[in-house]
Amino acid sequence: MKSRPKILSCVLMLLTAIPVCAAAPVTTAFIDISVLPMDTERVLAHQTVLVTGDRIVQVGPTATVKIPADAHRIDGAGKFLIPGLGEMHGHNPPLGSSQAYIEQVYFLFVANGVTTVRGMLGWPGQLELRDQVKAGTITGPSLYLAGPSFTGNGANAVLSPVAAEQRVRQQKAEGWDLLKVHPGVKREVYDAMAKTANEVGIRFAGHIPADVGLIHAIERRQETVDHLDGYIEYLGADTEPVDPAKLATIVKLTRDTGTAVVPTMPLWETIIGAADLEKLLAYPELRYMPAKEVARWKSVYERRTSDPKFSKTRALQIAANRQTVLKALSDGGVTILFGTDAPQEFSVPGFSIHREMQANVAAGLTPYQILRSATKNVGEYFKAKDTFGLVAPGHRADLVLLEANPLTDIANVAKRAGVMLRGRWLPESELQATLAKITAAP
Repeated sequence: MKSRPKILSCVLMLLTAIPVCAAAPVTTAFIDISVLPMDTERVLAHQTVLVTGDRIVQVGPTATVKIPADAHRIDGAGKFLIPGLGEMHGHNPPLGSSQAYIEQVYFLFVANGVTTVRGMLGWPGQLELRDQVKAGTITGPSLYLAGPSFTGNGANAVLSPVAAEQRVRQQKAEGWDLLKVHPGVKREVYDAMAKTANEVGIRFAGHIPADVGLIHAIERRQETVDHLDGYIEYLGADTEPVDPAKLATIVKLTRDTGTAVVPTMPLWETIIGAADLEKLLAYPELRYMPAKEVARWKSVYERRTSDPKFSKTRALQIAANRQTVLKALSDGGVTILFGTDAPQEFSVPGFSIHREMQANVAAGLTPYQILRSATKNVGEYFKAKDTFGLVAPGHRADLVLLEANPLTDIANVAKRAGVMLRGRWLPESELQATLAKITAAP
């Protein structure tokens, strides 16, 4: 008789459509799989990974893990399981985008195994989109969002310390995850932003304004320097090779202050004009973007490189020096956070990760270092928000199932068998079917 009120309560809840008495979480078992846990550079063979709800609950030898009778079973023989990937300099579609386009952009990330995105330019309505993704209303990566940027240019410029303090407090109250720094900010305005951010407990990251400079931004504890911004300027390496002694000094300062960097290598080659336009236009993933947007990217690139002040030789020297800087930062123990700045000029959401990975290899990073920058390092950056980034019990069930080992060839990250997004399994056949619909859409 004691259980009758509880039963009646559940019946009433069902009648009023309130999902309080929900069904038990589904369990999924990846069976006899090779696991890259990403805590160290290792592969665990013949493992079974159990996921219940949105959490990994067990990782162990297939011979010893007990699989629930009602579990959804995925045969992992010959396959490799890695954590979901992070995009640490991504963007939401621009203000005014249709709901369909927003959902397409988010899906493009997920279809390539990107399960976490740090959005680096806020606009009204993004926080609601973050909530919709979290609730599962929209299929998309977990979003951690910067608010409208701190910039010294345009109608949205922050021009005084008082205005900077007010904006920091406003964005903290609104619930943004971090502050975004853009070019043009004056040093006294930047300092007011940094001081207030530390007071209210919100992180700040992004560009290095010219009036602030790399050293000052690092000393004020800007958490990430995106695009390697400011390094070439500090090193005076826009026309000459990098000075090794000066590079060693800035690497040490970056490491000792705990500053992380987000490289975005191919995107920046496009921005500075070092990339080859014909090759950019041949990217097959452009079919997933609106034709007008691709045409705009082409026009912007042509206009930039036709400027009389543009020098292809200088652009190529900067691109080569950026590789040298990235390699030195990685070798010097600086935290690298993976990012591509998508969607952006010829940087298509999700697909851009494969080009970024190849660029990181060209700079001298190993496949493990690259994967760590996109998994473990991202999870550690967001550890106050959630637990994810490893294939380990208790971690959010963001996973990518691959047909081949990415430690032997980073290109194998593109050979997916499926993606798990917060415990929801999306087989590759389903991902490809949705991608085909996107190409067919107006």
